[in-house]
Amino acid sequence: MKPTDGPHEGLRLCKPCGSLRDSLAVSRRWVCAIGVLGLMAGSSQVTLKGEMPVEPLDHSTQSHAAKSISANQHTIESEPNPYRSHVTVQLPIPDAIPSGPYANQVDPYRDRVLESEVPAEGDANCWFRNSPALSNYAPLSGEVSQLDPQVVWWDADVSRPLGLAEQHTAVDASGLAQTALVASPYIRSLLTEPQISMTDIVIADAQFDPLTFLDANYTDTNDPVGSELTTGDQSDRFRDNLFASSAGVRKKLTSGGNLEVVQRGGFQSNNSTFLTPNPQGTSRLELNFSQPLLRDHGKAVNRTRVILAKIDAQITNSEVREEIQTHLVDVTTAYWELYQARAEWLQRHRLLASAVEMQSVLNARGAVDSQQRQILRANVAVAKRQADLVRIETRIRNAQSKLRLLTGDRQFVQFAQFEMVPVERPLMQSIELSTRDATLTALDNRPDIVQSLQQMHAVSTRVGAARNQVLPQLDLLLSSYVSGLDTSRNTVGAIGRQFSEGRPTYSAGLIFERPWGNRANQARLRRNRWEWTRSYAEFQQTTEAAITEVEIAVRETQTLFNELIAKQHSTVAATREVEYLRQRWIHLPDPNENAILLIENLLDAQERLADEERGLVRAQVAHALSWVMLRKAMGVLLVCDVADVSPVLSNTPTLIPAEPEPFGGMIDGEQLTLPTVPEWSLP
Repeated sequence: MKPTDGPHEGLRLCKPCGSLRDSLAVSRRWVCAIGVLGLMAGSSQVTLKGEMPVEPLDHSTQSHAAKSISANQHTIESEPNPYRSHVTVQLPIPDAIPSGPYANQVDPYRDRVLESEVPAEGDANCWFRNSPALSNYAPLSGEVSQLDPQVVWWDADVSRPLGLAEQHTAVDASGLAQTALVASPYIRSLLTEPQISMTDIVIADAQFDPLTFLDANYTDTNDPVGSELTTGDQSDRFRDNLFASSAGVRKKLTSGGNLEVVQRGGFQSNNSTFLTPNPQGTSRLELNFSQPLLRDHGKAVNRTRVILAKIDAQITNSEVREEIQTHLVDVTTAYWELYQARAEWLQRHRLLASAVEMQSVLNARGAVDSQQRQILRANVAVAKRQADLVRIETRIRNAQSKLRLLTGDRQFVQFAQFEMVPVERPLMQSIELSTRDATLTALDNRPDIVQSLQQMHAVSTRVGAARNQVLPQLDLLLSSYVSGLDTSRNTVGAIGRQFSEGRPTYSAGLIFERPWGNRANQARLRRNRWEWTRSYAEFQQTTEAAITEVEIAVRETQTLFNELIAKQHSTVAATREVEYLRQRWIHLPDPNENAILLIENLLDAQERLADEERGLVRAQVAHALSWVMLRKAMGVLLVCDVADVSPVLSNTPTLIPAEPEPFGGMIDGEQLTLPTVPEWSLP
């Protein structure tokens, strides 16, 4: 089965993916196949749509679990008591964040992968039919592409009630993942983080909001006169009534300037002969503007806080997505732990039944040819296997409790005494994978790579701001005003006369300032450049680690299926040994052979068979989980269909404009490399 043929056969059965087949590139098509096959292997891939959780399902509505069973042609005999499956939900899960202005930094790694000698059909040395460790031996020769259902006999029985409780409910990995997204308190707590980070953007952008102000002050002065120039006559006290007020608007501009419009007004009366007219009303309308020309000039440097807040919010969104994916992996792992425990219960139950059968035969033949020691040995085997069954039953209940905790659904509190019946089964056939295509997908979707690029964006923004702060301060100051004066404390009249009499007064000036040596700002710039160098090195390490992780995940997925086939052969061999010894014990006893030894050999062979079957089911579970881990390694475990689901505060009137690329991009504008040896000693 080739990855360009086999997986698409499955895609043709899935209508939602059919329309994607014509629009995606050939190298990406197999990714959808992984999603479909992952559902068969216990997928935690979730598609979110804009609907609310559905009500309990009736007979005319199929549950998500029932759909999964139908797609895999798996059925159960008895109809369970279903819990409300949250099939489609509306969740504020953050969308995958963009790579930012440094997305081209991934291109060298992408070119390296495309130019690699690894064929698109996958790593051939990982496949069972070409494995030197397995295919060179006669018992394991031949191509095997799927498990034998007769060997994994427990696979169908796991989806049936075991009788551990009076009632049961069907569960599946996908439905449990949906339920966890809706009901888990941990998920709900994670989804508050994007809301919190969005407020930081608003706070940073609010510095450019206009500011209105109003102040008023009344002063009644009664001071002794120490100079005739105070009042102009022989008065011994200076009595003055002064009222002053101002109202206006201030605004900080994104260019760095400050604009102020203020209307002042008031009145004054006193016993001085120098105040004319007395009393009088005054007014003054001012327009003040200051604009930095060097330091703090430009939209990029003044919106640095907003840009950094947006980058932090995007990184927070990515971290939330990563945490949600990790939680979905935990839910899926708990589901397969439940499957494994139930499968081992069935295996141990069959093992116990064989010991009970032997015990019954020996007791029935006790008066003929059975020896007392044979009966005692059978009794020991029955007691031991009963104890093992009790322990496994506890594991099943513990796995159910863990699922209730991880999903957090209140329905499971009502179903606490129910038996959970897993209806999704592990994938039983091999699927070829392309390490090259998996790596390319990871380079485009891995959240840690995108976070590293966004960190580079943030550090680049700080470098650009630090470069601006190295410049000297040169500010332009402009001011103009008109004023009015009226009698009898008539402030309103003075306001009217400020436009009808005279002309505006204006002034212009410059302020220059530069510290000697400018050491502090130079040191900040040098520190930020070092931080950029560090962030670039961290990006390289993150990308290399991601490529390695994907390679290991693909190899593990393929190798685990090889292990499945090997476990199947060892299980078949153990089954033949048990059947051979059983037939000898029943039909062809050797009179020269010790009867006790024959029973011991049969019981030991049964234990070895049970151990091999337990190893096989563990390999099944590991293979199923490897698909989930592979999708997580590629960054495609959580799929969102909701466009731009990042939360927006609806009660915030301020619109945050889109930001331009700050400073033209630090990588293109300045070569930042590791410092030379002499630079290490700079202060």
